[in-house]
Amino acid sequence: MKKLTFGMLFITFLLFLGLGTFSNPMIANTVDTTDAQRDLYLNIITCNKPQYEMVKSIVGDKHNVEYMFLTEKESKDFIFNDETINNISNMDLFFYSGNDFEPWSGKLINKLNKSNLGTIDISRGIRVIQQQTDNGNKENIYFYPGLEEYKIVLYNIKSAIQDKDPKNRTLYEENYNKVIENIDKKINKMKENKKDLAQYKFISLDDKLDYFYRGIGISPIKVTNNKTIESVIKDNKLDPTKVIVLKDRETPMTEVGYKVVTLDRYDGNSDVQDLIEKNYKSFYDLIELNENK
Repeated sequence: MKKLTFGMLFITFLLFLGLGTFSNPMIANTVDTTDAQRDLYLNIITCNKPQYEMVKSIVGDKHNVEYMFLTEKESKDFIFNDETINNISNMDLFFYSGNDFEPWSGKLINKLNKSNLGTIDISRGIRVIQQQTDNGNKENIYFYPGLEEYKIVLYNIKSAIQDKDPKNRTLYEENYNKVIENIDKKINKMKENKKDLAQYKFISLDDKLDYFYRGIGISPIKVTNNKTIESVIKDNKLDPTKVIVLKDRETPMTEVGYKVVTLDRYDGNSDVQDLIEKNYKSFYDLIELNENK
């Protein structure tokens, strides 16, 4: 009887060891599978609304995206503090323009805790246009209206998000391709059946749309040194009927009697794609109007 009792105890002991040995790996595997299936949720911050809209076009509603400013003035006048540093340091990605559009960004980035934060200069890779000022040459910071510049920025955003969330890189690639295909289709449609732009002469009242002009393929004559449109036409022996004046919406114009295309260098409330499409439409609508006369 004692031998039987001892045998049953020994078998029970072995079963207990077996449960201890095999049950934990089963639990661990279940947890690992759950973790592997759980999607990464990113907190992303941009400096302004146009940047926000570009990020949203890539991620949709998959991640949390926020922005800091609506207007250009708000951005340029901003003074960061410890709260700013802490808030941005707790994000996963921080997108900025990398130029004087956010003159404080360089100093801020130096103070951020970047152990888990990715800081991305969205203008990386853009061929910068230099503009003349009273203090010498300066980088033109208004790259938002440029079509090719927009594509570069969107690519930088897409690549940064893919690096942070590689599991969903195919989704971000598809969203990126859809945005590019959509804007190319619309721009190409505006260009259809348009005559050669070489028959027109363009005069620009400012430097703020230079990236747009480069994308269109024109080099406007700039009104500088307090000259007038009339004097520029005379000095360059232009036909006034073939002259089109180009200007930023905020640039004042006192001379009248000229064909004018009013464009936007920046719109804090607008998607960059909408801004570009609106500028192309304004430009080609006037060209088409002149062709039909």
